[in-house]
Amino acid sequence: MAERTRGGCAALALAGAELAALALIFLAWGGSYFSWDPQSIGDPVGPYVAKAGVVAVFAAVAAVVAAGLRAGAMVRSQVAVVVLSIAVMVGANAAGTSAERERRWQACHAGLAADWCADLR
Repeated sequence: MAERTRGGCAALALAGAELAALALIFLAWGGSYFSWDPQSIGDPVGPYVAKAGVVAVFAAVAAVVAAGLRAGAMVRSQVAVVVLSIAVMVGANAAGTSAERERRWQACHAGLAADWCADLR
């Protein structure tokens, strides 16, 4: 049988908690963004990307601390969370910005009377 690595269970638990936090952040954005109202544009994705950045920073700090303690499993899991967080942030920012632009255009053409609609018509 394989022996457990030092901190392997803790690494898995921490990475799972951080990934759950990322999922909750973007589920919160999705819940505020999607609406049946044609004039609703939802929340911008920027604040949610910043919250995901906090998760990435937390994971990076945990990786540095784990490297100092020579906990290899923790370092690897936290580096994976940092890389995944950055990938999610880049993808969500691109997709969110594009979707927001499209929703603004649709809302203006549905009759929304906002100052920024003059630029989109």
